[in-house]
Amino acid sequence: MPDSFSTLVGRVLLRCPMAGRFLAEDWVREAWYDICAPDHRWSWLYGFDQFLLPAEYETGTVVVTRNSTTVTGTSTVWTTEMVGRQFRIGTTSVIYTISSVESGTSLTLDKVWGGATASAQTYEIYLAYVTVPADFQSFISVWDPNFNWQLALDFSQNVLNAADAQRSNSGNAYLLAWRDYSTSSIGAVAQPIQVLGTGPDPGSSGTYTGPSNALFTVEITTGGAIGTAVYRWKKDGGSYTSGVTTDATSSVAQELQDGVSVYFPTGTYVLGDIWIVRATAGSNAGLPRYEVWPHQKALYVYPFLYWKRPPDISASGVVIPYSIDNNLILEMALAKAASWPGPSADKPNPFYRLELADRHERKAQQLLAQAQVKDAEIFMSDVVYQEATQMPFAPIPALGDSDWLQKHDI
Repeated sequence: MPDSFSTLVGRVLLRCPMAGRFLAEDWVREAWYDICAPDHRWSWLYGFDQFLLPAEYETGTVVVTRNSTTVTGTSTVWTTEMVGRQFRIGTTSVIYTISSVESGTSLTLDKVWGGATASAQTYEIYLAYVTVPADFQSFISVWDPNFNWQLALDFSQNVLNAADAQRSNSGNAYLLAWRDYSTSSIGAVAQPIQVLGTGPDPGSSGTYTGPSNALFTVEITTGGAIGTAVYRWKKDGGSYTSGVTTDATSSVAQELQDGVSVYFPTGTYVLGDIWIVRATAGSNAGLPRYEVWPHQKALYVYPFLYWKRPPDISASGVVIPYSIDNNLILEMALAKAASWPGPSADKPNPFYRLELADRHERKAQQLLAQAQVKDAEIFMSDVVYQEATQMPFAPIPALGDSDWLQKHDI
């Protein structure tokens, strides 16, 4: 049974108690990341995932206003699943990303609309920029099983802008080009506060995805038990969404907007009762986004292999891989402990001896070599690498083919 992070820290402290827990934790983490250094490709850092591209949505028409991020639809049925997808009108406009969906007929773009104000416009919503997994470090290969080829990974936005500045090409994808970093939100949702009435309080849940802080208002419009009581709600000063019946199951959350949900415990709700739900915006550091080109607007999947970033060994649930001996991490950490002279000259570290540090380092290198051999028996990286790259790459005639030349004056 592999030692846990806490157990390894405890074993270090048995030898070097003067270090204290925080310093011992740092030594164990440093040892772990030294092992995970990219000079050896470990089997447990080899990952598989897939980019799932939804079908293009273009139902209805839209109104766009210059210098505004709001898009208003007619005969549209937009959903929160469209957040993160791209929005565009024709091939001569900028491609925008949808940052939030307020209703079936209202959405918000990540940047203000730069074109002229216009109404009754046809449009497209599709996924042009794909986001990698949270543990992504680098691609090994991305492929199209339908056409039996790999997508090229060595093209930049500059090359695409030179070849297809309008991004007018769509259909079978030939390549992925790095675009930017995602800006997904990780905002908090507070519990409802009753501002009017005496009925029981609903609960709230979810991760707020809106770009700025907001207040949601929930008001009972038909009193009664759950499954009978009806409410309406709005975000900030917007219009109400009315006629929403409370779910008959007390634990079922009903989404309002931007990841904010409410649920109604068993009880009798009173006409006119009003609650406020505070949502606080917050963003993470973002993940790399890549542009799929030409843009694939059909329902599609692109599987890919990639190298993972090593997990945080101190995180809950992280298990030390099979090929790593517990003593390897311990020996590396003890080498660091034996190299630490202590907090000050008058408080020397009794465990401090450079020859002892060297002994632990040599033992660690021996265990590391054994671990690499053990891992190589599980994962023959050279063979997998050659098989993967021998797949044909997608032909890229579109970067200067006859059709492109006919459409461009050079």
